[in-house]
Amino acid sequence: MATATAELAAHEHSTKTAAAAADRWSPYSGAGDFLGRMAVVLACLLALLGALAAAFRCLLRRRQRREEEEKPVAAMEVPPRMPPALVYRSSESAGGEAAECAICLAEFADGDAVRGMAACAHVFHARCIDRWLAGRRPSCPTCRAPAGATAAALELPLVDP
Repeated sequence: MATATAELAAHEHSTKTAAAAADRWSPYSGAGDFLGRMAVVLACLLALLGALAAAFRCLLRRRQRREEEEKPVAAMEVPPRMPPALVYRSSESAGGEAAECAICLAEFADGDAVRGMAACAHVFHARCIDRWLAGRRPSCPTCRAPAGATAAALELPLVDP
């Protein structure tokens, strides 16, 4: 009887092993693994799609900025109340101190075309302030005074061209 029991146990073991091997190749045996892997793949694809969309938007903004910078200054409109551009003379500057354009940070040189803001009397290169104001910023870059505001006479170290 001991052999019959051992033989029965061996047969049950071989049947379970064969069933497990057959089950391993069935279509639903790794369904849990498949769904987990599919979720990871989909998450990676969504992240990649988001990164591509962000890169595309960045490139569009850069291209738009470059096109705006390439516009000729003559095509840009200067606010109507801006004083005319004048020629800078260092010999007539107040206090003999070096003046610079707050937009491009370059010092004014004799003969530079400059323009002063009417409201606050800040002075900038005419080209710099024209671009600043044409870029939808109707205010002084230094103090944010409105560009169209009128003030008393400007006291600038300038002479007419």
